[in-house]
Amino acid sequence: MQSRADFESRHVRQFSNEPAVEQQLVQAFFGGQPGFYVDVGANDPVLDSQSLHLEAIGWTGLLVEPDPDCCEVLRKTRRGTVVEMACSSPANAGKELPLNRAGPHSTLEARPIALGAVVRSTVAVRCETLDAILQAHHAPTGFELLSIDIEGHELVALSGFTLQAWKPRLVLIEDHVAHLKKHRFMQQSGYSLLMRTGLNSWYVPDHARYTFSLLARLEYLRKYFLGLPLRKYRYVSKAA
Repeated sequence: MQSRADFESRHVRQFSNEPAVEQQLVQAFFGGQPGFYVDVGANDPVLDSQSLHLEAIGWTGLLVEPDPDCCEVLRKTRRGTVVEMACSSPANAGKELPLNRAGPHSTLEARPIALGAVVRSTVAVRCETLDAILQAHHAPTGFELLSIDIEGHELVALSGFTLQAWKPRLVLIEDHVAHLKKHRFMQQSGYSLLMRTGLNSWYVPDHARYTFSLLARLEYLRKYFLGLPLRKYRYVSKAA
C-alpha cells in the first residue's frame, strides 16, 4: 500500500482509509512476517475477522470472545487459542454479566453502539481483565497486534489492560469517535494515532515517530475535531 503509507520510512500519506484495504495495510505494516495477535471480540471466524488473514500467513494468537455459540464455531474452524471470556474492567473481573446479542454488534453495554443494530437475545458470560487473560495464556511481551472490537465497551476493557507493560507493536481499536476518551487514553498510555481503516483507529508506541502528509493531517483534524460535534449529536440522539 505504497500510495497510502510507507511503513519502512514511517510516513503516512493517507489517514482515512476504507475497510477493504485494512488487511493489506496490516500485513504491510509487519512486512509480511509472522507474529502473535490478540483478537478481542473475535466473534465470527471469517466475517470481518481481524486475525484470519494473519493465521493464513503463519501467525498464532488468542481469540477472545464471550459468546458461547461463536466460541464453538471458532474452535472448529480457527487455529488460534479460543478464550471464552469477556474483557472488562477490574471491577467486573470474575463476574457473570449479560451479553446483549446483536450479531457482530453484540456488547456488554446496555445497547449496541452501531446505529441500527438490534439486540435479539441475551446470554450470561464470564468477565476478566485483558491483563489476566494475557498472563494466563502466556502472551509474549511486545506481541505484534492487539485488536479490540467490542462495540462500545473498549474503554472499560482498556481499564483492565496495562499498555506500558505489554507494549504491543500495533493496536487497532474500534472507535466511532463520538467522543475523544479512547483517543486520550491511548495518548496518556504512550501511544500515538497513526491512521484509520473504516471504524478502526491504529495506534503505535510514541517512539515509532511517524511523519504525516498535509492531506493526512487535514483528514485527522476533520475526523477528530471538526466533525466531532455533529457525530456526538447523532449518537446522543440515538441513545435518547
